[in-house]
Amino acid sequence: MVSPTEVAQQAIFGLGIGAVYALVGLGFSLIYRSTGMLSFVHPQFVMLGSVVGFTVTISWGVPLPLAVVPVGLFTGAVGYLIDQIGVRPIRRQGGQLISLILATLGWGIIVVNVVELAFGTDQRTYGTLSPPWTVFGLSVRWQMLVALASALVLVGLLRLFLLHTRQGRAVRAVGEDPSTAALMGIDVERTMGLSAGIGGALGGVAGILFGWLFFAGIAVDIVGFKSLAGAVIGGFGSLPGAVVGGVLVGVAENIFGLVFETAWRDVFVFGSVIVVLLIRPRGLLGRREHVRT
Repeated sequence: MVSPTEVAQQAIFGLGIGAVYALVGLGFSLIYRSTGMLSFVHPQFVMLGSVVGFTVTISWGVPLPLAVVPVGLFTGAVGYLIDQIGVRPIRRQGGQLISLILATLGWGIIVVNVVELAFGTDQRTYGTLSPPWTVFGLSVRWQMLVALASALVLVGLLRLFLLHTRQGRAVRAVGEDPSTAALMGIDVERTMGLSAGIGGALGGVAGILFGWLFFAGIAVDIVGFKSLAGAVIGGFGSLPGAVVGGVLVGVAENIFGLVFETAWRDVFVFGSVIVVLLIRPRGLLGRREHVRT
């Protein structure tokens, strides 16, 4: 019999991984809002961030708080370049949406193979975590609190960027109507590249946080796909929905693994996506899209 204390404990653990899912889901939703496309290269930025973070912190000896900056810049630059070099030419030639999606899928496979050749397939840890605190009988690690705080700060910064900067307003305008945005003098292609870069940076930061909490390696790409599940459940294209969905998935999968078997957690997560879509296709916080005729 599972006790309420055990459920609460797993919920606390789930908040840490849920924060990682939320960051990656934000990138998914941001890219979708600006380009109208699901990017299958995006999950690989989590994996890339974890291994680059391992190299920067363990091999180069850079403290983790400082390592977040170069890792985010690196994965952001990779995201921008992939969009501008590997996807933009297809958009400019009027390629179909399926062509764009397949291009991101191909780039994702390339990223995985490059990392596998350079880093190997082994899972590596950044080091041992500090002993947990005990609060009201529950174990709490400060690393989990740092992950949550980091996610909240980045969500706040992204919101400020989108609402109060010229480039942020351009991203929102392109997301609403690329043609009208172009008539207003906005460089649509460059703005889409900026969204891809920000998404890549968010994925990279999420990757270094995951590597710090758990492990680094090519197997981390599953985190990206679970983050996609969270974004869909929350409402794909909705930034608040990506946060809510990511946290829900992180907490729910941990509790499910406690009550049932951990081997079935992935089935539970992706099965939940199907159930939510069948009941509410727009997700929990998704908005209805109105098409002008």
